[in-house]
Amino acid sequence: MVNYLGAEPLLIARLQAQVPGVKAVLSAADLAGVAESKQQTPALHVLFRGYRPTRTSGEGRVQETEQTWQVVVAVKNLRSPQTGEHAREEAGPLLAAVLAALQGWRPSAEHTPLTLAAGAAPGFSRGYAYFPVAFGTNVVTRAS
Repeated sequence: MVNYLGAEPLLIARLQAQVPGVKAVLSAADLAGVAESKQQTPALHVLFRGYRPTRTSGEGRVQETEQTWQVVVAVKNLRSPQTGEHAREEAGPLLAAVLAALQGWRPSAEHTPLTLAAGAAPGFSRGYAYFPVAFGTNVVTRAS
């Protein structure tokens, strides 16, 4: 494995190609330092959420881990700030498109197909709404 985080650009490219109606597909690096009020919406944020060891062999020299990648659908809708109804109406089709694009998709030969993983609760802030969906993929690393 050349790049342990190699799934990130592949996920971004897949989402750009498969999810219409978003203004941007961003990585964590793209978001660093961007004020919330300046971000583009609707957008998809691709974030590495860590890993979990799954299998070890070869006296610990070969390790399989499950990586978790989160895609956050970010929308801004000020029409129903108390209930979030309009934000949910806007985010729902985008979430469905993300699921259709990534569920079962294999980022590379080094990755297993993506499976839905436990996700976080949505977040709301000053008219912005954030709806996360997470995926797991397994990769194998080998010590030299």
